[in-house]
Amino acid sequence: MSTQTIALHQKVPEKIIKHSLNNKLEVIHSLEKKLNEKGYHFLQSQTIGRYHFDFFCPNLRIAIEIDGYAHEFTDIYNLDAPKKLFISSLGITVLRFTDHQVLVDMDEILRTIRQQIKSSNTPYVV
Repeated sequence: MSTQTIALHQKVPEKIIKHSLNNKLEVIHSLEKKLNEKGYHFLQSQTIGRYHFDFFCPNLRIAIEIDGYAHEFTDIYNLDAPKKLFISSLGITVLRFTDHQVLVDMDEILRTIRQQIKSSNTPYVV
């Protein structure tokens, strides 16, 4: 898979948008499979308040978000500020990964999740 950086305010070709959307589903299923294999119990496609997360573990108060290319746009990144404030006020930690990271470095993603679970004060049996 190749990575393409899209300049701000550049019209995004429909082909790239479709590829990203198709990739998103593949990435979510891939991460879900690995989480299940490792015994991590995250709920898929969860809404907290009015914000959507790809995965959420209520017991650990950990949410996982998988970002596509759109999050590289400054406008999109800035729209996440209220979401970050709201979620942190609830005591929820959000782990953010790019779709590319999930596809090429699953081991690092699992290490990050495992480390966050260990550092949380909530007992979790894996």
